[in-house]
Order: sequence, then structure tokens, then C-alpha cells
Amino acid sequence: MMNNNNNFANSSLGGSYPGGRYPSTYAAAASSTAHTYRYSGESDDDDNDEIPTMPWDQYGWIPREKSGKQTTPNKVRNELQRYIDQCKAEGSLTQTRIIEQMGVNSNSFRKFMDPATYKNQWSATANGTYWAAAKLLARLAHEKELAKMTGKRKIAVATAGAATDSPPRKKNSTEAKLGALELIRSINAVDVSVYAVYDTCPQVVAGINSFLQRDGMTKAYLLSALGDINSNSLNTFLSGKKQDQCGNVTYRAAYVFLEKLRILEGKSKSAARRINEVENPRGVRLYVLFVSPVIAIASQQMMFLFVDEC
Repeated sequence: MMNNNNNFANSSLGGSYPGGRYPSTYAAAASSTAHTYRYSGESDDDDNDEIPTMPWDQYGWIPREKSGKQTTPNKVRNELQRYIDQCKAEGSLTQTRIIEQMGVNSNSFRKFMDPATYKNQWSATANGTYWAAAKLLARLAHEKELAKMTGKRKIAVATAGAATDSPPRKKNSTEAKLGALELIRSINAVDVSVYAVYDTCPQVVAGINSFLQRDGMTKAYLLSALGDINSNSLNTFLSGKKQDQCGNVTYRAAYVFLEKLRILEGKSKSAARRINEVENPRGVRLYVLFVSPVIAIASQQMMFLFVDEC
């Protein structure tokens, strides 16, 4: 096993990692090229709601060029910097937000982005930022390619429709599902700390129903995104009245998910949300108050005794 890693390090990269091997966490598997995007579990069956695993989410994934060689830390660093600069120019994302989405700390990020830190550029593969950035760039490249393919299909359909005077085709089901899954991955990549809930149950229900109306979105996808919540819990929460489902596990999970979606899309807080924050600075109650009839009767009797003694 060690010999295979050494051979890989010396042949496919045009260089070697110090010691002739890569960190054990990332050393497994260098068989298939990463530029070929395939979905495990992908099917033409519209009823198949299994969430596929993208190549960069699989254990042992290694970023590669079309030639099959591993992408160098220098190239990852340069592409990441261009992406950060582009986001800053567009005003879409800050560097801090991008670091949070990658799930790395600022110290590791700064160390990786400074090439002078490493005598041998391949030493940078020991920094988790290399792998997090490579995954981010792979996902962005895939989304760009997917958008390009979708655009070509739309142009082709529009041209054919104009020529034959027939209505344009509906969005492909598989295409819509892939878009929905990419959206969920982007939402879950948002790093946000939520200590209290500031939306009421009806407000969260409205947010869920709106989210489920998006192209390709299904309850199965949403349940998985919320932490594999039971479908009965979700349905019960959606059919609740006012705050009677405040103790439902779906409540907080969905609130956090929708909060990440709001941040991802750059939307401001609603007026109702701001009012809730003022009226309930510690957040709304996440449990159901229940008073036993026995306790209630006993409390009334104690009150009567107190009045008689007075």
C-alpha cells in the first residue's frame, strides 16, 4: 500500500510530497478522474428521491486535471483567490463568508494562501484549506458547466419552438432534481450559529411550503436536509395551528435551514422577524406548556385555604 502511494506521488504529480506520501486522510484512492462528474444513484426514474453523492463528497477524492495529474496547491490557491476577488467585485460574498462555507479556520486559510509558507508547494496538501478549496472549486466548475448545458438546451428548444410553432418543452425532471440538490448543498454549506428561534410556527410553515414549490424539490430532499427528520413529524408540523407545534423537532431544524437559505440568497430579515426579535429577545418558546388537571385543582385548593386563613 505504501509503495502505491509513493508511485502515485512521484509519477502523476510531477513532484513528490515530503516523505514520499500524502496525509493518510487524503491518500486513499486515485483511480477515477475527478473531472468526470457522475452521480452515484442517479436514475431516470422520476420517483427515485435518493440523494446522489458528488465526486468531491466521496471519501478519498483527489482533485485532478484533465490529464489525470493531481491539481497543484499553487493552482488551487490562484483559482480560489480569483473566485474571492470576483465575489468581492460583484458584492455577492465576502472572503469571511467564503472561508465559513469551506469550513476552515482563518489561520489555516491565511497560511495556505501564503505560498512563502511552504518550501515545497506539495506540503500545502497537509493544510485542510487545500482540500476544502479544491472541493469548492470543483462544485463551482460543475455548476457552471451545468448552467452552460441548461442554457444551450433552452436556446435549442426556443429555436425549435419558433420553427415549428410548438410550445417549449418542460424542464427535464432529472435536471430539476439536480438543481434542487445543488441548492440544498449550498444551503447546508452556510455556517451560521443559531441560538434562538425568532419566527413563529406559521411563519416557518410558510417558508417550508414556499421552498417545496421550487423546481425539482421534494419532501424527501427536505427531510434529508433537515437531518433525516421523520416525515410524520414534518407533516404534523405543517398541519399545526398557531404555536401548538412549537415542541416539534421540525420547528427549530426548519428555522435554521431557512435562516441559512436567507443568508445564502442575501435577503434581509422580514418586518415580522424584526418585531419578533424585539418582543422576544430570547426567542420564542420551543416547548409546550402542560398543566396537569390534578396540579390545577390542587393549586386552586391551596388558594382557597390561603384565603380562608386570611
